[in-house]
Amino acid sequence: MLSEIEVGQFRAFGFVVLKGCLSGEEVEGLQEAYERVIPDAPLYNYFGNNDTQVMNPFVQADDRFAALIEHPRIMEAMRDIYGTECLYVTGSDLWANRDDTPWHSDGQPGRRAVGVKTSIYLDEQDRDSGALNVIPGSHHPDFCAAIFQAHGYWATATSRPRLRLDPETVPGMLPLNTRPGDVVLWDTRLWHSAFKRKDGRPRRAMFISYMPDPQDDLLALSDLRATVQASLGERQAFIYSREMMAKGGPAREKMAARLEALGVERVRER
Repeated sequence: MLSEIEVGQFRAFGFVVLKGCLSGEEVEGLQEAYERVIPDAPLYNYFGNNDTQVMNPFVQADDRFAALIEHPRIMEAMRDIYGTECLYVTGSDLWANRDDTPWHSDGQPGRRAVGVKTSIYLDEQDRDSGALNVIPGSHHPDFCAAIFQAHGYWATATSRPRLRLDPETVPGMLPLNTRPGDVVLWDTRLWHSAFKRKDGRPRRAMFISYMPDPQDDLLALSDLRATVQASLGERQAFIYSREMMAKGGPAREKMAARLEALGVERVRER
């Protein structure tokens, strides 16, 4: 359970680090699964380095990955913050990243649609070894938009917004130091980045996306449905495969059933 200070920190600054959220046994299992599947991950040259690999989605590749979707401690932390359940809405990336990830915000600067991600790193992370960098508080819509208006640009017509600032000296930048077993929970509207490791090793990272249950908020419901439909495509036709549903427990069934009750299409493979 998060403390009142941790909940307040997330609401004010847009992130919280769940220290020791995963057990040593869970970390070892994830490292083993990662090493098994990463050789088959496609190359990804969006950032300019052809040695970077990414698997999207990755949660279907191993049961230990899939178990992260409804990890009890992560679910509890999100309930503490939002006062409701958060729902997995597709969007899961497994990375061997050897490049700099430029400063960007997910989606349209100034948007009010709420998305949240978990970031899980399999190595110790700090400023020199690939930590997630954030501008605290930049998830607030007006602040997010003001940063973009002052320093932003679109790299391409379909890319995420970026910043025209020296990446190492962005005002207010904070690297989120973590150890294996920690989980970073953060609002996707934050301006964020990550730099290549100084030792030349890849950043071994996993990201999973959620949105709070919209309940009676019709605008939030529309945002949730649109987010899911925009994420589904050839690589992932359904949120949950037959195998994932067959192997999942009551928590997974509850989450899938809730999405269907909200009118989300293609929740599970039939």
